[in-house]
Amino acid sequence: MEWRGIAYITLWFLSITSGFLAICCPLVPLMFVYPHAFRYIIGIIFSVWEMYPTILMRLLFNTRFIITGDHINPFDGALLIMNHRNRLDWNFLWGGMYYSSKPPAHKLKMVLKSAIRHVPFAGWVMQLSGFLYIHRRWDHDQSSMEKQLKYFRDVNDTHQILLFPEGTDLSPSNIIRSNKYAAKNNLPNYKHVLHPKTTGFVFLADTMRKNKQIKAVYDLTIGYPDLLPQNEMDALRGVFPKNVHFHIKRYDEIDLPLTSDGLKSWLNDIWKLKEKRLADFNATSSFLSDPQATPNNNQPIDNALYLALIFWTLVQSIVIYALLTSSLFQYWCLLCCIVFLGFSYTEDGFQMFEVKLFDFTRKRGKKT
Repeated sequence: MEWRGIAYITLWFLSITSGFLAICCPLVPLMFVYPHAFRYIIGIIFSVWEMYPTILMRLLFNTRFIITGDHINPFDGALLIMNHRNRLDWNFLWGGMYYSSKPPAHKLKMVLKSAIRHVPFAGWVMQLSGFLYIHRRWDHDQSSMEKQLKYFRDVNDTHQILLFPEGTDLSPSNIIRSNKYAAKNNLPNYKHVLHPKTTGFVFLADTMRKNKQIKAVYDLTIGYPDLLPQNEMDALRGVFPKNVHFHIKRYDEIDLPLTSDGLKSWLNDIWKLKEKRLADFNATSSFLSDPQATPNNNQPIDNALYLALIFWTLVQSIVIYALLTSSLFQYWCLLCCIVFLGFSYTEDGFQMFEVKLFDFTRKRGKKT
């Protein structure tokens, strides 16, 4: 263990827990009255929280986020696709999104495995933020995602959805499985990526296009030139890279194929290019070998990041003090935990309860 790793994980978890108990849960009644406002405010809260791990990495580990290629327009309704190098890619994505977005704001949601929603506090906050959870049962997943996307459209929630098309992280055993699949389907062998699963991407792109929720697809490629943390234990040991590289390519929605087969071929072609880009990156430790790459290495720790640090430190301090001194707050925390344990294990999650509540309220309103 290393003190900086322990400090980072502790502060990360405390910020999530404090935000859940002191900010997100008190806003839940708003969902019953003004679901549009609830969804908008929760999106802002999560976006502000994403700056907190970014500045922690900058201060504790001097981690730099090197951005090449296109900027992300936070006002785009968009689908983001990214290679899945390790189990902590999502952690470094916060910094990548902050420095690549112009202006540095966004409303990011992820498509994640259903088991993650059970993680206390972190999984519950992601449910509140409207993340899309999949069970790997396509009929169920398709229905759930379709309902969520329709709900986001109806409450005018503009957002970016991140999908890991590979479905899992890059490991020797996963590479072997991926290349066995490639051999059966007459596809090339890969070393730096896994062959993408196309079903989810095709569904999301097609549904978001029908709902007029998508202006662009952003292809993100993440690369680690020095230290490569593989899992949460590496984070506790303080194994954080000095540099994390993101290469971003924006594709306008009108340039995407119109058919399902066309979208499948398009995604496979993107991954073929990604394999080559990562092979070049591993040889040069930079995406600058790409002729379209444009470096953005100017990364000051600006005032917004310092304000996020102050804000979340203050929230944590208030929550810890209240837990130690107020029995009323202790009961409130117990109630919140019981409610979200119930949502996690007896329903498809709070995010689907929100969708069902909105549909029920709207149908009842039409009848009256």
